[in-house]
Amino acid sequence: MKFRSFIRPLAIAAGLVLVLGLGLLGRLTLNTPLYLIERGGQAQPLALQFVPKQSTAVASVLVRPDRLADLWEYLAAPRLRQDARRDQELIEQALLANTGLSYSRDIQPWLGEEVTAALVTSDLDQDPTNGATPGYLVALACNDSAAAQAALELYWQNRAIAGDALTFEEFSGNRLIYARRPAQRFGGDDSAQLATALVANRYLLAANHPDVLRQALTAAQSNDLNLWADRRYKTALRELPSQRVGLLALNLPAVGQWLDPDRRQPLNLSQLGATDDAVGWGLMSWQLTRQGLVGHTALLAAQGHRLHPQRPGAEDWGAIAPYLPPALAVTAVGTDLAALSQHLQPLLTLADPAGDKFASLTSLIDRALGSGAAQLLQSGVDRAYGAGLAAFGSSAPDWLVVAPQSQTLTETLEALGQLARAQGLGVGALDVRGTPAIAWTRLALPQRPSAQPLRVVAEVAGLHAQVDRYDVLATSAATLDAVLHPSGEPRPQPAWWPSAAQLAGPSTGYIHIDWPQVQAGLAAQLPQWRLWAAAAQPALRHLQEITLISGDRTEAMQTGSILVKLSNQ
Repeated sequence: MKFRSFIRPLAIAAGLVLVLGLGLLGRLTLNTPLYLIERGGQAQPLALQFVPKQSTAVASVLVRPDRLADLWEYLAAPRLRQDARRDQELIEQALLANTGLSYSRDIQPWLGEEVTAALVTSDLDQDPTNGATPGYLVALACNDSAAAQAALELYWQNRAIAGDALTFEEFSGNRLIYARRPAQRFGGDDSAQLATALVANRYLLAANHPDVLRQALTAAQSNDLNLWADRRYKTALRELPSQRVGLLALNLPAVGQWLDPDRRQPLNLSQLGATDDAVGWGLMSWQLTRQGLVGHTALLAAQGHRLHPQRPGAEDWGAIAPYLPPALAVTAVGTDLAALSQHLQPLLTLADPAGDKFASLTSLIDRALGSGAAQLLQSGVDRAYGAGLAAFGSSAPDWLVVAPQSQTLTETLEALGQLARAQGLGVGALDVRGTPAIAWTRLALPQRPSAQPLRVVAEVAGLHAQVDRYDVLATSAATLDAVLHPSGEPRPQPAWWPSAAQLAGPSTGYIHIDWPQVQAGLAAQLPQWRLWAAAAQPALRHLQEITLISGDRTEAMQTGSILVKLSNQ
């Protein structure tokens, strides 16, 4: 038998096995929730036509929510699947509280592949004297308009039986239904003001006040008024990947005002994407992974402003990352240390609007080594750096800065020593398990019981050492030791680094947040955070890490990514 005659049947058989195997694999993927990771959901939120373009925040889920729940349960460890179902029930109860509705019974049978929710305004009547009542809009895509209409009629029948007087109103060719109690104004019960409309048998709109529905229907009739046709939305969307399960649009100045309406100066969130420029609007596209979520962001310059362009360089981020201990609560890697505090300050302000609980890295360095120390250090770190905070939320959190050795940095460290002496600090040599170091210390008399004799202790203000090609500054001996003497050889990369480094495209820097540590610090310092976290516990307890990645910046736009690691294992 010729070889060709022998091999041909084997090739045909192998091809059939491959085709059948791929087909079976495809069917298995389609029959499991994993297709949401592979392909994502609906391409765009079509309901944005009902969202006024000046809205504060808009979130769109581009797949039916129960499909996301199925994926979460599918990826959960078998022993935790019952807990996953219980979390889903708690979230559903919170979202549908006071409505008498069940998602599986009343909504899922007719719901399509999109749910869009918008904070249309932070105050319905724009009158600060009577408090703020936000205006909310929810748009649900309909797969079965007859079932949606039946569910809507049943809901309002039950409201009428409960004693609410229903109002039916024709507006722009659509019927609005809402229950208004006598003498009730914007500050009344939101559930009593719920208003709905079924539009073109394609969307069910619900709002917490009929005025919000009127704004939504008016916006849909004019491209100049709705977000779907807005130039900012179209510009940002072109820069984002097409595969997604959700979109989040933020009017950044309005978000700041909504989060902290009593703040004298508007909360400036622009530093999240630009060092010293005004960013006015942003869009985030979200994808699913087996580990959590990946968000791609596009932040646009505010009207009348231009950003300072910044192109990602060829920095060897992977070389400096192993020098950052895994125990840090917040970690940063970048090229502009002076900009780091500006990047972190909006996050601190979001957590603590009053600004009296959490200090920036700049103020921590000045507090430790004397006024002007941070500015000196920022000018001396002229190349890539690594930085971090440990013991987040304590009265004096530990900080760390790692930077490549250079002549400029050497001169800066000498100047820091002179500044420390001028501030009354002592400067002395120290041995850290065989590695020479310099310690800046201040003498103090600790509090003591009256029966104990006085004793003088040296409080560490800062430490400096060298390891390999890097200078290291820290305020904690334990943190410095973790850098000098890692747990393994060669130095291991931080656990979060591989996922961040795999994202396509160059970067100008990274900020990593260890959420359990940060959440503990927030709970320790802010009583109001404990209340909010308790309400959001079904979702927050799965959050493990957040990594912010800064990308390219032109005069008009800043791009970046966000990694959110979740755990249900």
